[in-house]
Amino acid sequence: MITSPGERRHGHYSASLQMVKQARRGAVEAAIASHTVANAFYRYQKAAIPVLKEFFLDEMEVVCGNAHQVIAVINLGFSDLEDALQVAAAMAWKSAFIITCNERDFRRSPVPAISPAAYLKRFH
Repeated sequence: MITSPGERRHGHYSASLQMVKQARRGAVEAAIASHTVANAFYRYQKAAIPVLKEFFLDEMEVVCGNAHQVIAVINLGFSDLEDALQVAAAMAWKSAFIITCNERDFRRSPVPAISPAAYLKRFH
């Protein structure tokens, strides 16, 4: 499960891009939360559509958590609803990891969070 995979605003862009490339080649299975797609459209408007389609929607599964998963994650004490929704989506997809540049925001997650660079170093 990859969060904010195309964001150049953080120091993990290069490693995130490598993760996306691996997913596109089929070297790793990857998913993106449905609300991440909505957030990209909200932030970048129509300019996001070709990038989303070419790099993510054609190659990755789009997932979301169900009501029970969202409630369970909220009950874990997440202060940020968006992070809770990422965790619920990861749970729904039975993800091994949440790939994120904000590992500390996922301390309460039952799905371990790891940075893109750490994931690449550990597994590839």
